[in-house]
Amino acid sequence: MVWVMRRWQHLFRSRRARDAMAALVIAGPAAVGLLTGLHRLAPTPSPGAFAVISVLCAVVVGLWRRERDWVATAVACATFVLTDLPYPIYVMTFSVTRRRRWAPAVVNMALVLLWPAHETFFQPAARTGRLFEFETSLPANGINGLVYWALAAVAPFVMGLAKNSLEEASADRERHAAQSAERQQRLRESTLRERSLTERARLASMMHDGVGHHVSVMVTTAGAISVDRAATESIRRRCEQIADVGRQAIGQLGEVLDVLAAPAEADGVVARFGLGDVDDLVADYRSLGVEVGYAADPAVGSCGPTTEDLCYRIVRESLTNVLRHAHEPRADIRLARAGDRVRLTVTSPLAPGDRASLPGTGRGLRLLTEEAALAGGSLTATPSGDVFALVADLPSGSCGRDAGRPVGRSAP
Repeated sequence: MVWVMRRWQHLFRSRRARDAMAALVIAGPAAVGLLTGLHRLAPTPSPGAFAVISVLCAVVVGLWRRERDWVATAVACATFVLTDLPYPIYVMTFSVTRRRRWAPAVVNMALVLLWPAHETFFQPAARTGRLFEFETSLPANGINGLVYWALAAVAPFVMGLAKNSLEEASADRERHAAQSAERQQRLRESTLRERSLTERARLASMMHDGVGHHVSVMVTTAGAISVDRAATESIRRRCEQIADVGRQAIGQLGEVLDVLAAPAEADGVVARFGLGDVDDLVADYRSLGVEVGYAADPAVGSCGPTTEDLCYRIVRESLTNVLRHAHEPRADIRLARAGDRVRLTVTSPLAPGDRASLPGTGRGLRLLTEEAALAGGSLTATPSGDVFALVADLPSGSCGRDAGRPVGRSAP
């Protein structure tokens, strides 16, 4: 069944197939009318004239309903007047509505309703007529006939509007998916960048504290032996050689530390996130089923790049922990300003067994706590009653790390 639906959809993606279907919708009822004798009730009683008009209308509407919609509309209306077949008008109403051509759509609907409205309001009759092509026992006049033709005239217009709405919704979903994929890619790049910088800093610290210390002790000891009066000339030369090699090693170690301390970005600028990206982040986690409440005090305004980047990454880490560990995927985020400080509060419900401590290593929160301290602020994350509260108190201005450019919001 799925294969059949896919083949059907693929067939009507072709413009030629849609043209053929439009012509068939017009020619099919005309052929049925010829076979059943319905053409005798039309203003054009001749079967040949009925057939020629129907075929001409099918060809014109099938081929010209897009580029020459007014010509096709005139042909469809003339066919309706001459043959009593409303199907060309139905096709044209749907087609022009799809392209938002409201004037020909109104003309089509008005022509269909003209005669039923005239008979209903100006020539009321109780006689039976042909409400449907194959039904003679229902009243074609009066309110019943007007309601039927009103529904018949408006239905293609409503279907065209519905099709437009579905396409717009599909385009919006695709655009949102593309923006979400872009944001996710930037999140992954930012995470990898942070891990790289953290690892480089850890390696630099280990080399400085470990290798540098031991080499310094080795150079100092060799220098002390070289000036010892009890040492022979050969020992002095060897110790001086060891000291020279050690000094060279310390110099090269300094160069390595400089390389590790250099920015990982090729252009020397580290991309950062801003407060505007928090809205997109919240929207992404809401789409994952997390109930997120977010309120930002208008007084917060624009902060330093370091503070905005920290706020974003703290919110991201909190929502990630909520998605992974919280008993109920719910979080409440509040961003406020007090003087020259910015306070970020994130609360989430605790699971019944997690009152003492949350599961996980806590490495992410520890790194963020260290960065908040380097920026001149503080970060605390502790259980409080039935909730887990994370509170960050950060300076509103730029301090700590060098300011970089914000990542910015996705282009619509």
